[in-house]
Amino acid sequence: MCDQVQGTLRRRRSGRYGPDPFLRRAAGPGLLLALVAFTVVRGSALPDNNPGPFQKGMVLGIFSKTDPDYFRTNLEEIRKLGVDSVSLIVPKIQKDVHSTGFYDDPWVTPSEESLRLAIREAHRRGMRVFLMPIVYLEVLKEGEWRGTIEPDDWGVWFDAYEKMIVGYARLASEERVEYFSVGSELCSTEKMKGRWERVIRKVRGVFPGKITYSANWDHLEPVSFGSRLDFLGMNAYYEVGKESASDPATMAARWKEIQKGIRKWRRSNGDKPLVITEVGYPSRTGAGEDPWNYFGEGDPDPEAQRKCYEAFVAAWNGETMLSGVYFYLWWGEGGLQDRDYTPRGKPAQRVIESWYSGEGKLGRASSLPEVRP
Repeated sequence: MCDQVQGTLRRRRSGRYGPDPFLRRAAGPGLLLALVAFTVVRGSALPDNNPGPFQKGMVLGIFSKTDPDYFRTNLEEIRKLGVDSVSLIVPKIQKDVHSTGFYDDPWVTPSEESLRLAIREAHRRGMRVFLMPIVYLEVLKEGEWRGTIEPDDWGVWFDAYEKMIVGYARLASEERVEYFSVGSELCSTEKMKGRWERVIRKVRGVFPGKITYSANWDHLEPVSFGSRLDFLGMNAYYEVGKESASDPATMAARWKEIQKGIRKWRRSNGDKPLVITEVGYPSRTGAGEDPWNYFGEGDPDPEAQRKCYEAFVAAWNGETMLSGVYFYLWWGEGGLQDRDYTPRGKPAQRVIESWYSGEGKLGRASSLPEVRP
């Protein structure tokens, strides 16, 4: 990506400066859901409000990767941390906030072959899979992001979006994927109940697993189509270290205050199970102040990242409304000098391993047996 385009994409957004790798591909590789037995092709038309066993998740970066050894190595690494559910994000590019179509970018949009390979390798290791298509914008003005899209023709936009989403839902069904997201952080569309219910009906027509929609942390309003979902998803880049001390105890206390608002939001959406579909922290100074800001300044600071993870675990461990979490992002080389989001080779990795593999509580218990594909 040329410097001019890179500069155009450096924008302030109400969610985060998305660690969208589309925005960072020029910077190099350091960048940066219950279960059912799939014996039929068509899914249930109604949600059942039980996502199954707690999802001990991690987002695995795929993007342009095609090497089978990459998937095997990284999936094995996260499996050893206690991860039993892996999220695969599929970026689809929209030209700008007014555009009505989607296309692939070979730098960040995984090929169908790569997706199938990653899914099969995850299943081979006994892991569940969460497939999450997401909209990236190529051209952005100040304050614009996927949460502010305003296409010239909403009907045309939804037709194109539905076609794209149903295509991935069909792939997910063919590969016996357990969880599927029909959308993420599309705040300006969330009041359009009729169109979203149509999208969900179409998805359920081809995908028999569990479906969700991922709301953004600073836009927790009742989701008009929430009753059609199996569980609630949210991306949780809260500024727990802002305007307060950044020690784990203080940030955990801040999380406890935040949970009150999340409970209220959950009640407004029928008290459905909650899965945090994305949460993570950069490995730099000020990590807890603006974790959504991928372009934030600061020196490499793996201890700052570790403290944020410790605060999250302290606040959410044993929380009964939580049915799963996916940490962002397992990707790149990592290591102590890396400023990006990956916990690979950093102290935060041990925090995840201790929580996922330890004896402590995670979240709500499930009465459903676990069924492997």
